[in-house]
Amino acid sequence: MRVVIACGGTGGHIYPGLAVAAALRERDPRTEILFIGSRGLEGRLVPQEGWPFRRVSARQLPRRPSLRALWALGALAIGMLQSIVILIRLRPDVVVATGGYVAAPVGAAAVLLRIPLLLQEQNVFAGMTNRLLARWAAAVSLPHERVRMQFPHQAMVTGVPIRGSAVGGGRDRALLRFGLHPGVFTMLVLGGSQGAQSLNEAMLAAAAQLRDAGSVQILHQTGKGHEERSRTRALEIQAPRYVAVGYIENIADAYACADLVVCRAGAGTLAEVTANGLPLVAVPYPYAAAGHQESNARLMEAEGAAVVVLDRDLSAARLAEVIDALRSDPARLRAMAEASRRMGRPRAAAQVAELVAQVARKEQR
Repeated sequence: MRVVIACGGTGGHIYPGLAVAAALRERDPRTEILFIGSRGLEGRLVPQEGWPFRRVSARQLPRRPSLRALWALGALAIGMLQSIVILIRLRPDVVVATGGYVAAPVGAAAVLLRIPLLLQEQNVFAGMTNRLLARWAAAVSLPHERVRMQFPHQAMVTGVPIRGSAVGGGRDRALLRFGLHPGVFTMLVLGGSQGAQSLNEAMLAAAAQLRDAGSVQILHQTGKGHEERSRTRALEIQAPRYVAVGYIENIADAYACADLVVCRAGAGTLAEVTANGLPLVAVPYPYAAAGHQESNARLMEAEGAAVVVLDRDLSAARLAEVIDALRSDPARLRAMAEASRRMGRPRAAAQVAELVAQVARKEQR
């Protein structure tokens, strides 16, 4: 089976594609996989993971008419022609598109060439590219039942594919690895791939305002290049038991030692949190397209797995208040953890891989 995976732009679109590729190869080692993306983060991440990668022209389409919109449409047309050439040469059985502007030219090329197209949607409010391509898709992978109304045909709820390194961690190993103390309430703070500055600063300041601050420890993924500043700031405000890390490889260990997660509300991060059955405080990135992070977070809140703090309401005092309220109510934390566990779909990548195989078999009949 030959599969093309179109992904790019942000980690939220790239990591699900990588997870599906790994699941496809695990399912059948003979599967041939090619990634197509643009000049974004995918150009580094995909080859780093050992997958073949081809670049096509693509630009994000502004939501308002402008010269930039004309430039983006021109890039889309060029990218579609480039994609047509690649797909004709490779002749894949299925094209998988994980959304984002990079998926548009590749998905359109697949439709024109009548190659089966499978869409993987991560967000509660579906992205524009997937909504536009849905009418021609052979199948659509959904994150939650609530999204089905946006994709009435050929849709299957699989959850969001997550990387294998996000589950199966060990608490004891993690405590040793990060220099944390056993028996102390542990918070994991994740800023995400973008927009983490306000969350980083609020968390640092909140750390010094927590009640009985010595009875809590914080493992904070600050983003690469921000860890030294965070450590210095933590010393200045005398925040006890604070560990700053730029980026956490094999993050399953970090999840394994966490009692509470504080994070943005990107679909991939939430999928990992729920796969580990953890309660969370979600602070949606306010500039996410169409407010999709708030939609993601509100669903978690409605299911009882999260407390939502909007970025406009974010302050050290507010964050400390929410965290203290949860720490002082173990029964509520347990209920939130159970709700998170019910939402978790740790086998989502395997389910999407099976869906890809089903589409390929149907086409071959």
